[in-house]
Amino acid sequence: MQPPAPRYGAPESGEGTGPAIGGQHIEKTPAQELPVHALSPGLHLRQGGINAAYLHLLVEASSRSPLPPVLVQKDGWRIIDGLHRLEAAKLRGDHSIQARLVDCTDAEALVLAMKANSSHGLPLSRADRVGGAERVLMAHPEWSDRAIASVTGLSAKTIAVLRERSACATPPGGQRLGLDGKLRSVGAGEGRRRAAAYIHAHPEATLREVARETEVSLGTVHDVSARLRRGVSPERNGLRGPGARLTLHPADRPEDAPQAPHPPARPAPPPAADEPAPRRAVPAPAETPPAWETVAAKVAGDPCVRYTAGGKEFLQWMALHAGDPDGWRELVNAVPAHWVGVIAPIAENVGREWSLFAERLRSRQEAV
Repeated sequence: MQPPAPRYGAPESGEGTGPAIGGQHIEKTPAQELPVHALSPGLHLRQGGINAAYLHLLVEASSRSPLPPVLVQKDGWRIIDGLHRLEAAKLRGDHSIQARLVDCTDAEALVLAMKANSSHGLPLSRADRVGGAERVLMAHPEWSDRAIASVTGLSAKTIAVLRERSACATPPGGQRLGLDGKLRSVGAGEGRRRAAAYIHAHPEATLREVARETEVSLGTVHDVSARLRRGVSPERNGLRGPGARLTLHPADRPEDAPQAPHPPARPAPPPAADEPAPRRAVPAPAETPPAWETVAAKVAGDPCVRYTAGGKEFLQWMALHAGDPDGWRELVNAVPAHWVGVIAPIAENVGREWSLFAERLRSRQEAV
């Protein structure tokens, strides 16, 4: 007798519940054998379809160790997560595959699929993540930007841009549900006022803590803290008001100290009549690359890494060398002056090797 499929449902909004973006209980559900021929593709998150190179790596890895169970939506037996594993089983000629059945709606399956693809296996391309984020946004417009960002692997700023482009209206009451389960207003200036209130209540908090606890972007918190130090309203174009000044955590001051005003730039001479006006290049915005500790578990969960000798070696090497890339900041003064001339060239050479490593990886990416 097959065990019942767990019911995946969103908890009611309220203090401490948070939006239903997890699914950790699903991992504890016993896996069962399902016939390969009875399963069908589900959400089609990847615009490029099946990745042939990754598929063959999975086939090779599965010959040494069983692959993790796939995630299947009970309604229609559609794949939520594990389409490459299903195709690998077909290539191997397997008649059944280990799977976990989940009783969920299509909208819930979408969230589970995005969350799963953000935590392990072959990473989704940025275009795939953006497409998935737009679908999650349409299904859950009441979720905050940070809540949707945690599901899709994008930044909250990117989600905010996508929300502006979409037709998603703010839910009745003008509130959104945050990661902590709290409903917050999203009117103009509300986030800035929320950040200012948190800073007043927690003067020793770091700016990252303020951003995390108030679900306001780090850049906005930087600006709010600078305005409070100058004694002006945290909102844009705010006026000076009493009680606005605040002493922040010492570690945050150098980073946020207001810069001295630069002298106005001298205007460039106008172009000649027969000379076209120069066009100013606008740099394309780029997302900050993630730190190794934020992706290490995901990489380690990829069967193509976990079940290969080279993959295990790579994980050990990265844990040793990439776990604390800015740790040198605390150690730079520990190097005696008479060793600086020896250590500095070594550090330069290490930096060149890392740059070469990055170049080789990008070359492989472009060749795919």
